[in-house]
Amino acid sequence: MNPILPSPFQENIGGEDKSTIPAEKLDMSPLYRKVEGDFSYSLLCVISGGTKRERDFLKELIKGNKLSSLRVIFVSKEGQGLHPYQMQECWNKIQNEGFLAVDGCSFKLDSFDKVFLLSDVDEFYEQLVKIKTDKSVVDMGEWIISNPCFEIWLYYCFKNNPEVDLTSLKDSPISCRSQNLKNLCHSLFSGGLNPILAFEHMNEGVSNSKSHFSIDCNGIPKLYSTQMHIMAEYMMDVLNKNINEYNVFVSARQAFRNKMKK
Repeated sequence: MNPILPSPFQENIGGEDKSTIPAEKLDMSPLYRKVEGDFSYSLLCVISGGTKRERDFLKELIKGNKLSSLRVIFVSKEGQGLHPYQMQECWNKIQNEGFLAVDGCSFKLDSFDKVFLLSDVDEFYEQLVKIKTDKSVVDMGEWIISNPCFEIWLYYCFKNNPEVDLTSLKDSPISCRSQNLKNLCHSLFSGGLNPILAFEHMNEGVSNSKSHFSIDCNGIPKLYSTQMHIMAEYMMDVLNKNINEYNVFVSARQAFRNKMKK
């Protein structure tokens, strides 16, 4: 299936070890280059079913202007995203080829410290169950699933009362739940949920998400549940490991906003 990835693979670097490939040969932008031409931070690959809100939530780690301990390589299909089968096919292709080319940069598979696949349950329940139970797949990747969709994670970054705020979702047809959740969030928050701001509230999101987390007999999150707390904890742990970078970043952003209000 083409085009799952935003840009084509570059066959000329497929068999070389990443530690010996010069930055120039990797065609790496300055964002991903150090003077010595090697990675000095953790590199996270996110294969996402959604495009806009997921990318905006990870914006600070994709552009890498203010945070240096973790970089995110974001993979999706522009305009329409990917359904779970396409995401698994994308991940299989990366594993088979051994590297990924995206946004003009090439990355060996073993340069990634972690790979997450972000999917909504939405109308994809059967696909997700089949993927999770497919014994023929050697490495199906670490799936991060939200029910009904990514917005439930954004909700938990700011609020923690889904049984009251979002109770109408229980009576919604499965095909309508994602759109209904987005509509509810617009009524709860002026202008809707801000994924860029939610990045600064991952601590709250993790705590709130865990308090409502449950899975069914197939290992799929139930309504109001998301596995995003797993990914968020990973990101915060990496960012805070050496220089407490995430906590310092959040404090600085909040101090700036408070100053602007005065």
